Amino acid sequence: MHQIHVSNKVISREAPCFIIVEAGVNHVLEKEDLERIGAASSLDVAYKLVDAAKQAGADAIKFQSFTAKGLQFKGTKKPQYQLATSGTDEQLSYYDMIKKLETTEEDQIKIAKYCREKGIIFFSTPYDNQSVDFLDERINVPLYKLASIELQNHLFLRYVASKGKPIILSTGLGDLDAVKEAVSIARHEGFANRLIILQCTSNYPTLAKDINLNVIKTYQKEFPDVLVGLSDHSPSYIASIGAVALGGVVLEKHFTLDKTFVGPDHQASLDPKELFEWVKAVREIEASMGSTKKEVAEVEKRNESMRKFLVMKPQKAGTIIEEDMLLAMRAGSGILPVDMNLRRIIGKKLKDDVAELMPLEWNMIE
Repeated sequence: MHQIHVSNKVISREAPCFIIVEAGVNHVLEKEDLERIGAASSLDVAYKLVDAAKQAGADAIKFQSFTAKGLQFKGTKKPQYQLATSGTDEQLSYYDMIKKLETTEEDQIKIAKYCREKGIIFFSTPYDNQSVDFLDERINVPLYKLASIELQNHLFLRYVASKGKPIILSTGLGDLDAVKEAVSIARHEGFANRLIILQCTSNYPTLAKDINLNVIKTYQKEFPDVLVGLSDHSPSYIASIGAVALGGVVLEKHFTLDKTFVGPDHQASLDPKELFEWVKAVREIEASMGSTKKEVAEVEKRNESMRKFLVMKPQKAGTIIEEDMLLAMRAGSGILPVDMNLRRIIGKKLKDDVAELMPLEWNMIE
């Protein structure tokens, strides 16, 4: 049984799905938005996000660890989806936007401490070696999550793997060959047993036609030694339900306190009410999956009276029973109208007269 242990949780094909709520940078708000919710700082917002994640029943909450100078080359253009949420590069450059969204190490330490107090796992997506070291040495995160942009950053993948902790890797912006390369590195260097890959489409939000849940099946076939899940950027929770039904063991979804906040990710995130419904739906589909063994469920046994049993039409004693003399009706109990029983009945003699419709019993047959 392939298991990955993360704090007090187990990630495996047999365990409940590991649910990650992605706070990301959604705690870093403009002054007007802070005032609107009565928060003194982005740290206060982070605490509110942790509370919402815990109340919803998530297993973990994830933030992002980076510095603009370690992540962003100046002059790089924004991705298309961010133009609608943060303006053009001329209005606010990609570098300056990233700079505004930095979370200090001191605040990250405080958020991690708050998570421990609340009983929810804290971890983060690092974007540079310095952030990896910080998360390992100062916070001691139990795992790392790598964004899709790192799928083909083998330098970084190896560096994170050197910390000896589980790695969740999103696979957006890449094809199957790119994923095969990353998994090959993990196998060759001995960390495939602590690697989880997530099907992901790097667009925010992702339309249903672009989610491609069937890639989960492809991953399961291609990489049987690696656990698989979904990073879900769609507006609803339908894709997550499908991922669980296909055997996904990890789910991740962005969330925010308010979709109308200014920032790159709020509009494509769940709000607290939607977050609660998402987690609830995931747990319901897990319960619905049940067992692979087909048998009469205990709750069905009390409803046996719904079954149809054999009923004999009026006939004289000594009659040779033929198929058209039998009916199948709800009779409460008796002989099931299955071929195995019919072969034992048709062609046999009836012992006594049957004056009216009567449930057939074995002692009525010679």
